[in-house]
Amino acid sequence: MKAALLVGPQKIEIRDLPVPVPHEGEVLVRVREAGICGTDFAKYRGDLGGNFPVVAGHEAVGEIAALGPGVVGIRIGERVAVQPNFACGQCETCRSGRENICPSRVRLGLDVDGVFAEYVTAPRKYVWTLPEGLSDSAAALTEPLAVALHGFQKIAPAAGDRVLVYGTGTIGLFYVRLAVLSGARVTAFNTSEPRLEVARKLGAIQTFRTGAELEAEKGDFTIVYETSGAADALAHIIQWSAPGARILLTGLPEKDSSIPAALIVRKELLIQGAMTYQDEFRTALDLLQKGKIRSDLFITNIYPLDKLPEALADFRSPHRIKDLVRIS
Repeated sequence: MKAALLVGPQKIEIRDLPVPVPHEGEVLVRVREAGICGTDFAKYRGDLGGNFPVVAGHEAVGEIAALGPGVVGIRIGERVAVQPNFACGQCETCRSGRENICPSRVRLGLDVDGVFAEYVTAPRKYVWTLPEGLSDSAAALTEPLAVALHGFQKIAPAAGDRVLVYGTGTIGLFYVRLAVLSGARVTAFNTSEPRLEVARKLGAIQTFRTGAELEAEKGDFTIVYETSGAADALAHIIQWSAPGARILLTGLPEKDSSIPAALIVRKELLIQGAMTYQDEFRTALDLLQKGKIRSDLFITNIYPLDKLPEALADFRSPHRIKDLVRIS
């Protein structure tokens, strides 16, 4: 099979590799399209450790090509989305229902070979059948939408809530849309005007590019979704939040920074973290099928597999939201 092998930081080679064989309880997926996300870019840069060589990538849709021993309930040829974090299912964290933060979880594209290849294996329980009529490209948004849905279920606005989405990459724009669907009044912040234009198309009533512009709104936001990962984001958000506000953190900052802890106490703020997803894939697929999420506003470019190096090199483009790789 053709695969994009990451042999070292910023070094990708398109190689012929053996097709993986599905083991007990696994399926073999022929990958059709795969999304490029910030984790892939961080791995490409060498920021996530030295597990090289590895086939990167973790957001994928495809079709079942083979079934491992013991697999039931799915057929060859069925189109699926791949859930790329595999929990051990046995530790105390998993038994408590938090498989998404299992300390022993195996991650496609990081711990084992991922989806920037013609084939990938996955446990049967981590593939989700696509609904009829949903295109491959739209379905390729399932994984990042599930990330947003997981956080949204922890802190969801009601009609009339004043919501700030801090950072409008793919996840942030999903929060914009989900909050608008809930009847909230949504403000979006990003330094990229093209991404703010998409936020407005998704229903944001205000958009800002600088912290100075947001200062006039200080103290007004009842719910904030932080998706940027900027080191100083939380400190600013605490200043801008209304008393009793709820703050959800999904961005992973590269470094920690000091925060005004006294304001957290004085305002009685609730700050919640959210990591990946649990069982949100089905809801994500349902929203995409019903057209609640306009996939055309998210998908910026579709590259062939051999152009993946160029796509990763352009990852920081302010015009990019979600780029896909069409593999087969």
